[in-house]
Amino acid sequence: MKTEHAKDNIRTGIQLVTFRLGAESYGIPVWNVREIIRPVDVFPFPGMKEPVEGVINLRGEIIPILRMQPILGVKTEQVEDGERKRRLIIMDNEGGGFGFAVDEVWEVVRVPADAVQPSPEISDGMIDPGVIIGITQITGRVIVCIDPQKLVSSRLDMKELEVECMEAHGASER
Repeated sequence: MKTEHAKDNIRTGIQLVTFRLGAESYGIPVWNVREIIRPVDVFPFPGMKEPVEGVINLRGEIIPILRMQPILGVKTEQVEDGERKRRLIIMDNEGGGFGFAVDEVWEVVRVPADAVQPSPEISDGMIDPGVIIGITQITGRVIVCIDPQKLVSSRLDMKELEVECMEAHGASER
């Protein structure tokens, strides 16, 4: 399972996609990422639960797009030229693909094992244990390394979401 893969690779180092969400800096393991694309139209569907923003059609595949700000407790802020830098990160998950918007993708970087520190145990209960893989510093930024699959699965049943999206897509084509 990829979650255990993330924890095992911390011992030998980890390759991260780093990005900005609001004023916060995050990193996700590169093996979770299918692709990073420019924003496309997200189609909302009635009845979809928060944090689902809607769906996109990516080369014939219906992909749910999630709003990560409420999941992570990040405040949304308007940034000059923000739209130009926004990206959608598309992930593969055992329950189906999903994506989320970020304000800016910085780089893919390999972080040595000794540079990743365990996260402090100061959670308010909003984020499940194990979601935060660790914390590191890259080019002067503190990067919170998260396991997006575990984060999303703690909030949503991905199989159920995939079925809902397919049913909604089928109904919209009729």
